[in-house]
Formats: sequence, structure tokens, C-alpha cells
Amino acid sequence: MADAAYATMYRSEWIKGFERDQALLRSTVTTEAIFNGREAVFLVATTNREAVTRGPNGLIPASTDDLNQYTLTIEEKHDLPQKTRFNIFVGQSDQRAIMQANSRGVINRDVDNEIIDALETGTLQVSAVADTMGKGLVNKAITMMVNANIPFDGRITGVLTPAAWAYLSDIPQFASQDYVRGRPMEEGPVTRMRWMGIDWTMHSGLPGIGTASASCFIYHKSAVGHAYASGDIQALSGYNEEQDYSWTRTTLYHGAKLLQNTGVIEILHDDSALSA
Repeated sequence: MADAAYATMYRSEWIKGFERDQALLRSTVTTEAIFNGREAVFLVATTNREAVTRGPNGLIPASTDDLNQYTLTIEEKHDLPQKTRFNIFVGQSDQRAIMQANSRGVINRDVDNEIIDALETGTLQVSAVADTMGKGLVNKAITMMVNANIPFDGRITGVLTPAAWAYLSDIPQFASQDYVRGRPMEEGPVTRMRWMGIDWTMHSGLPGIGTASASCFIYHKSAVGHAYASGDIQALSGYNEEQDYSWTRTTLYHGAKLLQNTGVIEILHDDSALSA
């Protein structure tokens, strides 16, 4: 017979596992809410002309605008976790709350995935060979954009892998609160920094992350369009009496598309040294 009976305590509060569950890039592109329809059409209007003088006949030559329409196809995206009432009853912590929080994270992650896929369709690169991040690469990317008449108007975003962010942090002007926005003592955790007229953010979902050929992007807000169903994300929960299970469904109808190729610059980055 044992002389001691040990008790085991299970913590009622659950701990969120590490995974990417936020939509960090949605505010960095042009968004449009649609009420119905499978496709959303974005119109890009430019002049593509220069000023003229009055003609020999005394009349001013007429001109036309350069109008281009880009069609984005909406897709339905869902996440539908289910758990039986028995598993919820015997399980640790609030299993329904876990389903709901995780399901929202799945859809948020898909928003960024769609935007990143659109960025990948751009064809302009700082270099065809991967390099480590530094001011020289940033300088070249900015020069490419301004040479292409991209307005330097505060709506340019730089999205970096963690390794690229770390290399850029070696530059005092980037890392010091004396030069950039996003001071943790004043504004909480730093998720963005503004430096050289660009809003910088770190992202763990970029193509090739951790490899010798990862993709970072600098892009203008008007270069990519994101359309979604009016009402945004649909988050529902319920209980099936016949089969005795609870469910959570999170749904979003959305899509993203490259609108202006010159507004997206890819920087191939070598993440390998810091990711090994």
C-alpha cells in the first residue's frame, strides 16, 4: 500500500502555441469591400503624356487618359474545427475558446498569404543574386522606385525576413529610437519602424525564409489590390445536437492581385547564416 497519493493539477488557462496568426499586411495594400460578385475590378489611371503647346491652327490638341483595368477573382476560404462534447468535457482548458481563437488565426494567415502571393508575381529585383541586407540594397530599391515615378508619399512598405531585419538593425539609424518611429516605451511592442520614408515590418511568412534565397519586398500601397466580401470575416460557432459536437467556422471571401508591377521591388536575401 502506498504511503502517499500525489495530485496532478492541470492549468485551466490555455497557452497559445507559436504560429503566425495575424494579418500584418492588409493595411499596406489597396483594399476594397464588395457586396456581391465573383470578381472585383481595380482601375489604374495614368496620363502617359506630356504638356503640349497650341497647334498651328490655334487649337489645343486634345488628349486622353491611359486607363487599365485589373480583375481580381474572389475565392472562398474557410476553417472548420469540430470537437465532440465528450472531448470538450474531458479536455483541459476551454476547448471551445481554443477552437475559436485558432480558427481566426488560420484565416488571418491566409490574408497575408494572398498578398504575398501577389507580391511574388512582380518581376523587378534589386539583384538576381541573394545578398545580406544593408543600406546599399535599400538605397538601390528606393532609387529604382523613384526612377519609375513611384511617389515617395509615406505609403511605401518594406517587409523583411527576421534575418534581414536583424542585419538592418546593425545600422544605427535604423535601430535607434532617435531616428525611427516605434518607440517601445511610448507605443508598446515594436511591430513597425519608419526609416528612410518606408514603413518596415518583419514577417515570418515570406518565400524562402531561412534559406540562402529568401524574398523581401519593398512596395507601394497602390501596387497591390486586396478585395474582400463586405462584412469582412464571418466567425460563427454552434452545437450539433444529433451528433453531439461543437463547431467553429471562420470564413472570408477574398483575393489579392498585383496592379502595378513597377511598384514592387523584390530583394533576394541570404538568411542562411543567421538561420542555421
